[in-house]
Amino acid sequence: MSKPAISVIIPVYNAQEGLSQCIDSLLDQTFSDYEIIILNDGSTDNSLEVIQNYASKNDSIRVIDKENEGVAKTRNRGIVLAKGEYIVFIDNDDFIAPDYLECFYEAIEKEKLDIVIGGYKRVNKDHKILFQQDLSQTDWSKYIVVAPWARIYRTSFLKENDIQFFDYPIGEDVIFTLTAYNLTDKIKVIDYNGYNWFFNERSISNTSQRGFNPKIDIIYFLSCLKDVAGDSEYIKYYVKRYYIWYLLFSGKAASSKQFVEQHRRIQDWIRKENFRSKLTPFSKSVRGERIQTKIYVVIFRLIEHLKLVTLFSKFYCKG
Repeated sequence: MSKPAISVIIPVYNAQEGLSQCIDSLLDQTFSDYEIIILNDGSTDNSLEVIQNYASKNDSIRVIDKENEGVAKTRNRGIVLAKGEYIVFIDNDDFIAPDYLECFYEAIEKEKLDIVIGGYKRVNKDHKILFQQDLSQTDWSKYIVVAPWARIYRTSFLKENDIQFFDYPIGEDVIFTLTAYNLTDKIKVIDYNGYNWFFNERSISNTSQRGFNPKIDIIYFLSCLKDVAGDSEYIKYYVKRYYIWYLLFSGKAASSKQFVEQHRRIQDWIRKENFRSKLTPFSKSVRGERIQTKIYVVIFRLIEHLKLVTLFSKFYCKG
């Protein structure tokens, strides 16, 4: 096919159950000038068979079967292979609205932007909307969603700046996104949420029960984030928000001692780097956050202020 307007990149790993829903939503678009690059990252289930079956019936689908390298390297390879003027990322068990590609294409093409960002819906297997994240035209909005999906990128912008996903157990998309933000001001947030982020109960519960991954050095990650994103008040607040999520999500299955040690290391880094944010969840400049996010940040900051982290960890941690 001739050079398409959009390259859709889908990294796949053991996704046979939700993959058809994802691909079907792509084949049901009101926009027609696009290619689909599906990269099978060494799946051990029937994902490759599902992909090849679709590809045999649709010339727009390109299949890459490769050894398992992880989602970061897989997405990076997709960027290299992309022929389209723009790039869209979709996760293998998510799906999109019929006007998704058309909406993002029109937005980025009209103003010759590098990145256009939208909101999303969180849905379960019955397509019930668990919550909806709408974005408004504020400077903070682009930090609310830093996943690679629910947005469109100019391909030349990514390639010419060598913007790649961070090959690390956490935050591979965070580093990618914040690097991109730091290299352009041609960014727009639109009032559109045609991306459906699938809530996989098994995946979420399995991940949250592992505790702190010994392969993850949270200080190394935060240092990398600071290096690529800078030290604006927005980034400082993002770090606050991120480390609280990290402690609460991974720390629940850890021991109290591990939780306290991780928290101490993070606070030492924040003091050393002078990275404490003046913003709070109720600052006017960070409008648009979900109320649940505001609540967990406020409560944990109160626990820190009252020096109750050790006591909190004894009740919270189950490891």
